[in-house]
Amino acid sequence: MDLAFLSSLFVLGLFGGFLSGLLGIGGGIIMVPLLLYVPPALGVGVLGMKTIAGMTSMQSFFGAVSGTFGHKRHKRINLPLALVMGGSMAIASLVSSLFSVYVSAKMMLLVFAGMAIVAAAMMFIPIPETEQEQETQELQFNKLLAVAIGASVGILSGIIGQGGAFLFVPAMIFILRIPTRIAIGTALVIGIASSFAVLIGRIETSQIPYLMSFVLVAGVLLGAQLGSEISQKTPKKLLRHILAVLITATALIMWYEIVAFD
Repeated sequence: MDLAFLSSLFVLGLFGGFLSGLLGIGGGIIMVPLLLYVPPALGVGVLGMKTIAGMTSMQSFFGAVSGTFGHKRHKRINLPLALVMGGSMAIASLVSSLFSVYVSAKMMLLVFAGMAIVAAAMMFIPIPETEQEQETQELQFNKLLAVAIGASVGILSGIIGQGGAFLFVPAMIFILRIPTRIAIGTALVIGIASSFAVLIGRIETSQIPYLMSFVLVAGVLLGAQLGSEISQKTPKKLLRHILAVLITATALIMWYEIVAFD
């Protein structure tokens, strides 16, 4: 493991962290394909899906923590929503993460690609939203539906080693009808709970490559702060479009990987 390889991981972490803060996602939606393709393209190393899942479980957690501090400064976090969804996701993520050691690399790719397709489809649903910002403390939502969404995404997240924000951010916006900026800020808090549960499951089953993960996380911590600040200055519609394009591109890449895997 040489300096060029570790440097590439740091830069990729920086980029993934920026997206985490900007869009309220752990960064795994883009980090998985980047780690699969960029190091080999640069000729610095090759990573398998099992190793990547272990690395991104740590990256998602620290990306969510770092991004949360940025969004908290702007009061974009609804704590009741975070507790309801985050609690159900954390429990489901922990259970499925512990069993993920028995899941094949190909099945992980299938689950990841399937989640990305569903998330991409939701992002193209038109939704009316006023430009007037809603007060976070006035937010109302369906608690039972939030629990069901959290548990469902948590099960899948535990398998692929992600916090699952790339799926539950669209779910909050398009199913629970949460305003975009509040959904992004709150998603990071939920991501802390769910990705921590995933991380514990990976640690308990010895699936974390620590040196590579720490280098990746170093970049994530820096990038997430910058992304959270830029997120507050970016139009809501543009944030949704960026997320839609990002998820769609990743879904296509991952399905290509599945076909190539055969």
